Amino acid sequence: AQTGALPILRAALDECAAGGCYYGPSGPLQLWGRPVPVRMSSRSRDPELRSRLWRDSELITGLRISI
Repeated sequence: AQTGALPILRAALDECAAGGCYYGPSGPLQLWGRPVPVRMSSRSRDPELRSRLWRDSELITGLRISI
């Protein structure tokens, strides 16, 4: 769990982290390793899937956040 949180922590706390970048493990198939900037998957760039994820997340958590 600690290792799995590293990419999120780097994106949130690293002063050198660039906005809009995606961080993931540096190892083979991005399964393990220190967090580095990595390419986003095609599914993560799909606007319809992003909207559905946001909507479903609001339903599950009961929170509505306008952005």
